[in-house]
Amino acid sequence: MPWFEGTHTESRTVAKPIDAVRAAFASPDRILANTKNIEASSVDDGVIHFVMKEEDHGVVKFKGEFRCRYTLDGNTLRWETVGDGNMKQSGEATFSDDGGETKVDYTETVEVDLPVPGMMAPMLKPVISALLANEIKEYVKRVAASA
Repeated sequence: MPWFEGTHTESRTVAKPIDAVRAAFASPDRILANTKNIEASSVDDGVIHFVMKEEDHGVVKFKGEFRCRYTLDGNTLRWETVGDGNMKQSGEATFSDDGGETKVDYTETVEVDLPVPGMMAPMLKPVISALLANEIKEYVKRVAASA
């Protein structure tokens, strides 16, 4: 099955102190609370196991499952998929104090292994890439608002 990828990069200023914003983005509870369509999850030593609800898009049905390790090192949060799964997620968020507010430089890539015929993949890649990038953008908005 073909893999599809979407990436989103942005810089945003959050009107909260750096400690609050960094904590919101790095907290497994906040990550899970701000991720849509989770059916089940667990957290073990910085690794979140995500089991997503099945999505039915007519031609394609997809139920994502993956594990992702989050590591906060000072003012930089990094994450990457560990182990097997039909989704992959990786990225980095850097936090800097901006006069009592917090500047967040954020980039993330999500990949999904979709059960579509290989000859349909070239037509679907731009559409799915845009959908994935938009989901990442909306996730960043939700986490920032929860800080």
